Amino acid sequence: AGGTAAQRAGLGSAIVFGALASSDVDVYVDYSGTIWANVMQRTDRPRRDTMLEEIRAWLEETHGIAMLGALGFENAYGLAMRREHAERLGVETIADLATHAGELSIGGDFEFFARPEWQALRAAYGLEFASRREFESTFMYQAVVDGEVDVISAFTSDGRIAGSDLLVLADPADAIPPYDAILLIAAHTARDPLLRRALEPLLGAIPLALMQEANHRVDRDRDKQTPGVAARWLAGQIAAERE
Repeated sequence: AGGTAAQRAGLGSAIVFGALASSDVDVYVDYSGTIWANVMQRTDRPRRDTMLEEIRAWLEETHGIAMLGALGFENAYGLAMRREHAERLGVETIADLATHAGELSIGGDFEFFARPEWQALRAAYGLEFASRREFESTFMYQAVVDGEVDVISAFTSDGRIAGSDLLVLADPADAIPPYDAILLIAAHTARDPLLRRALEPLLGAIPLALMQEANHRVDRDRDKQTPGVAARWLAGQIAAERE
């Protein structure tokens, strides 16, 4: 749009949301599940479209923040296995996994087993694993690849899922809430037509596979890219799709 953007990185989501609400930040990408649970303090689990509409209305009414829309991918917790292991057991969903869990081990990051997502999964599917381990997220993916654990808690947009040929198991009970990436605009710029026009091409433009590939370029063992280089690659892919 011909403007200049200044980036502020390395801040926690609660801090950035507060800055957005006070118009110290103009534009911010957050996740629907984070807004729903942490900001709105909601514990119910409506359908994805209902959740997004309620978030949109609440942000506008309470903070004047405009939710422009979803970018096209989500970054939710999911349970992942080595693809060949899952196929050997006939596991495609978390419900399938529940029948084998007593003979399997699960690994998670240091937060996962205390989070409501884990409690919701256990309640929905009756998951009881033979053992569980906690890892730094950096080492968790390699642990499942090496067979140190059978299942891990993964972030669904993580590039190491595709890079390690892992399978994210379907969640037929919708135990884990949606974590759609949503584009938010502060109140003082919410009605700026030039800003909206510049941002609208991003809506629905980043499918999960594309986001995974961008993340993989930063996380892979060989030929790593800096986040800035990967971001420029992603921008090029989005632009090419619009042509």
